[in-house]
Amino acid sequence: MVKVYPYYIGGEFRKSKEEIDKLNPANEELFAKIFETKIEDLDFCLNKAREAQEVWKKISFKERAKVLRQIHSILLDNLSTLAELETKEIGKTLKESLFVDIPLGADCFNYYASFLESLNEELIENEFGISLIKYKPFGVVAVYLPYNVPLMIFGFSCASALAAGNSLIIKPSEFGSLSLLELAKDIDRLDIPKGLINIITGKGDAIGRFLAQSDVDVISFTGSRETLKKIFSQAIDTPKKIICELGGCNLCVVFSDANKQLALENILGSSFIKSGQMCIGTSLVLIEEDIYEDFIKDLIEKTKKIKIADPFDPQTGIGPLPTKEHLENIHKRVKDLQAKGAKILCGGEPISKKGYFYPPTILEIKEAIYEEFFAPVVLLKSFKKMEIEKIIKENPTGLVLQIWTEDIYKAKELADISDYGTIWINTFAQMGSQIPFGGNKLSGWGRNLGRFGFFEYIQPKHIGIGFKKSPVEGWFGV
Repeated sequence: MVKVYPYYIGGEFRKSKEEIDKLNPANEELFAKIFETKIEDLDFCLNKAREAQEVWKKISFKERAKVLRQIHSILLDNLSTLAELETKEIGKTLKESLFVDIPLGADCFNYYASFLESLNEELIENEFGISLIKYKPFGVVAVYLPYNVPLMIFGFSCASALAAGNSLIIKPSEFGSLSLLELAKDIDRLDIPKGLINIITGKGDAIGRFLAQSDVDVISFTGSRETLKKIFSQAIDTPKKIICELGGCNLCVVFSDANKQLALENILGSSFIKSGQMCIGTSLVLIEEDIYEDFIKDLIEKTKKIKIADPFDPQTGIGPLPTKEHLENIHKRVKDLQAKGAKILCGGEPISKKGYFYPPTILEIKEAIYEEFFAPVVLLKSFKKMEIEKIIKENPTGLVLQIWTEDIYKAKELADISDYGTIWINTFAQMGSQIPFGGNKLSGWGRNLGRFGFFEYIQPKHIGIGFKKSPVEGWFGV
């Protein structure tokens, strides 16, 4: 049975004549349809979002916290349904959707509820009087979600934006919309202003363009640098704040004194979980030359044992890529690198069966290539100790760096001079709702999560009340 998912705007579920088919990437069968949001509906959506925000911004921190906790509960109460939808639409394994992605997104709403319950606006006293610092929301936030972890990034971006008093227009990727649209059914039953949370669907060239050109107050974007360039050009006539996380080429450095077994396990996970479709995933592994040959032998052996199959099978390690186009694009890029001298150590050919399956692939390169595949493809290179700082610094992106060594002093020194938003020493994916996350350099700017994420979505407003002589009284002596 093919299920139809309307978009959700201004507290209403709507459809259009233009449908988008959703194929299960594991078997290529049609199982759902979404809609291209009508342009005239987008104007209605924006107006309702403005009206709702005018109400929402006046609601106290503690009352906002109650709504955030309700959203947290909705996500967990419907966890199985939402996780199954994300896996069926996107292709990542069910255990990832069920035990990691959606729970982490849900926890963000719980965290910001607690944050609001303990938050007080500031009062500063000096010799002239007192200053009140008010936390003023921006207004309407347009949130562009990626296809790989839609409900996780819904938590990362939307929990803090709502907590700060903004309304939301959410544009999920057309490749990852269903879990948000399913969630909308329960959001609609909440006692909140209609239009506070809106979910519009469709392709970026039409719907995404309209949102960028509209007079929303903030854009929160998670996705590729190429897509952000389009948004920038589209928003040029209506300038607005942009918070963005763009991924990039994440590095993993393995020194000869590292715990080899732990490094191997974490490289496997950081390279191939979600078929490599993680913004924090490893793109380039740098292995010190003394241990290079033995290390890659063990890595290849473990990689070949990863099960590639139905993502609903609990034993599956890698499911399909989301579309045939994704599969073909990744394979072309692998072959292009091979033609330029890269050596395929394992994988490198699509799997001949129903579905869009690509095997975990390892490419050996001689010179550093700062390329993110966003697929189950990882690059390997040996390094000499004296060149590692240069390789790390020349990376034009700066989201995640892993360092594996038993010498914590050496790791800390390297971390201090490296321009990355997150640096993990002898660990990977050590994240939480209270810890800031975001990129440096070409990996984006701004932060999600933690108190830093909240303050991205507010504008401090100063109200000075004078009780004594002001700084300018008597200045001219007249």
